[in-house]
Amino acid sequence: MNITMRLDKNRLLQTAQPQLILIGGTGRNVGKTQFACDLIKTIVKDYDVFGLKVSSVFPDEKIYHGNHDETLEIQSLFEEKRLHTNKDTSRMLRAGARQVFYLRSDNDHILENYLHFLQLIPEKSIIVCESNSLGYHVNPIKHIIITKRGAAVKPRAQRLLSLADMVLSSPQQKEINEIYQNLKTTWLQ
Repeated sequence: MNITMRLDKNRLLQTAQPQLILIGGTGRNVGKTQFACDLIKTIVKDYDVFGLKVSSVFPDEKIYHGNHDETLEIQSLFEEKRLHTNKDTSRMLRAGARQVFYLRSDNDHILENYLHFLQLIPEKSIIVCESNSLGYHVNPIKHIIITKRGAAVKPRAQRLLSLADMVLSSPQQKEINEIYQNLKTTWLQ
């Protein structure tokens, strides 16, 4: 997929959904979920937030995706309602998200399934999404990549570094507050 196709497909999405904050990472255990939860905790003081975790599991990347329920269909979307698990979606709920969804899709249908997800939440909702895969298909208001100094970058994440608005290593609350203030100004316009 080339960049032109990515941008052409998503002008409509960007206009209709400027509240998408996309958080990806260069690998596992770099702090993506912690960052997403800290951002949710900050935003929910003023706005409702919806959480979304999107996974496109490629056969050669199973080591990066941890342990998932094998009974899930390849194309699945479900609402997380369990507060007391160690899953990223439960952590987003505990952080204060109004609702959290997990979307699992093959790469060819991610955009279609994301559009289905948008139909389940109120229009112009603020979405904090943890995903690398979705980053190739949408043009969010803020695309943040979390990295860990000295850690290897997984191959499919390499190109996301050039698409991201920000690349952060071990972000602190001060950076989260600055990002939020910048976004809040944009949302109020």
